[in-house]
Amino acid sequence: MQQKIFSGEYQIGQQLPPERELAQELGVSRSLVNTGILELANQGFIRIIPRQGSIIADYKKNGTLQVLSALMSCDSFRLDYPLFCNLVDLRILIESECARLASLHATAEEIDALRKLTQQVKTAAQPADATEPLLRFHYLLTQYSGNAVYTMTFKSFETTIQRLIRQHLVLAPDIPKTVKLHDALVRSLELHDAEASAQNVRLCILHGSSALKKLYQT
Repeated sequence: MQQKIFSGEYQIGQQLPPERELAQELGVSRSLVNTGILELANQGFIRIIPRQGSIIADYKKNGTLQVLSALMSCDSFRLDYPLFCNLVDLRILIESECARLASLHATAEEIDALRKLTQQVKTAAQPADATEPLLRFHYLLTQYSGNAVYTMTFKSFETTIQRLIRQHLVLAPDIPKTVKLHDALVRSLELHDAEASAQNVRLCILHGSSALKKLYQT
């Protein structure tokens, strides 16, 4: 049900079907549905209105740490479009600052590690095989920033980011451009150019997210 909410299948303000119908839809007992609804209400996803039923709460405005935690581990194939855009904005915000800091602090060995990951992307047998080196590249970038909180934030969203990267590579793979953008980022880090590094990582993220917009055009 969390996935249905994050995907937009269940809209904010929408009333849920009766528990009996939900039980049939999900293939579980009514008592289990009741327990699940109570748990979702405790987490902030649902408002239970006496004698009226349950509606999807405005978790975007009033979300708790539990809602954020659920989003971090969400394995839904398709997020609600505004939520997807918000996640992209968060990545750009964090990774741009990480790139700035890494351009000042990263060692030659660390930059070489990023270069090797870019080479793995280039030589991937199938586009989807580039998922892990790309994920590792961006994770290491947050590490090389020297800011542990940025690294922990990225790690918290790793499952969702990994799924989005894979979707990008399956839906609209353009490995040469992906490699070119990441090569440019590595060069700007080598030159200790903070602003160019921030701009280059932004372009890397936007390249992937623009491909994913095709999900929302079908």
